Amino acid sequence: MSERTGLSDVECFVLRESDGDAPLPEIADAWRAGADCPPTVEQAVPALADALAGLVAGGLVEVRRFATWPAPWGGGVPVDDDRLRAEADAVETWLPGPARTGLLVARFTGERGARR
Repeated sequence: MSERTGLSDVECFVLRESDGDAPLPEIADAWRAGADCPPTVEQAVPALADALAGLVAGGLVEVRRFATWPAPWGGGVPVDDDRLRAEADAVETWLPGPARTGLLVARFTGERGARR
């Protein structure tokens, strides 16, 4: 994956983490683990949710919902932009544990998917 210009540090991080299938709780854990003074999940969610929504809107990342994980990518249900925004803003979406309505997983779409 090449470096992209015009992306925030958080967007670059989420994009790197999504280069391979990445459940949202794993992205949040990695973000927190990489900080000198780790934020709580509640503190991290607004930045991560904004970054994820921007990457999806730009066509760089796709998000799907899975009833079980791991699973083949094609077995997940694509999450539309409006629904994603609502769910990504919820702290519970980024917490590990049993999926409430399914686990959201992000995937880098590759250069061809870029709309930015």
